[in-house]
Amino acid sequence: MTPIDTAWFHRQLDIRNQSVRGLARFLSVDPSAVSRMLKGERKMSAEEQDNVAAFFGVSIEEVAARRRGEAPGFSETKQEPYLAADAARKDEPAMKMFTQADVIYKDGKRWMEAPDGRLLELHPAFGCMAGTMTIPDDLDLTAPIDVEWSDKLYNE
Repeated sequence: MTPIDTAWFHRQLDIRNQSVRGLARFLSVDPSAVSRMLKGERKMSAEEQDNVAAFFGVSIEEVAARRRGEAPGFSETKQEPYLAADAARKDEPAMKMFTQADVIYKDGKRWMEAPDGRLLELHPAFGCMAGTMTIPDDLDLTAPIDVEWSDKLYNE
């Protein structure tokens, strides 16, 4: 059957001083069904997923990832999983994002100051797309397309 992060589900039950039977009562299903579900022997339905998230007080996305057996964050098969909490290491200062206001114009070139005070020459592509696309306030990008217009555009 499907991989499921059984340990995470049982930790959530322990944190809340709940049992499989308590979760089963909340879901209105038989306790054996919940037990099989948490072992990966039975699939969790979308409705059950939503209710489990409500029972644990966590996001639906968290339960969805755990029901698929996925750890949160990015990962590859030959390295340790990347977790967002690991990204902000205590021994490293936070990264500063550069903006157009940080650009220094000198000798006809564009430069930025590194944290150690050195000047770094900017690549010509830096900022080249700024202001190239303006979306009017009244444009709804989620609206369905006009089929006749798209046919005319692509077929003529």
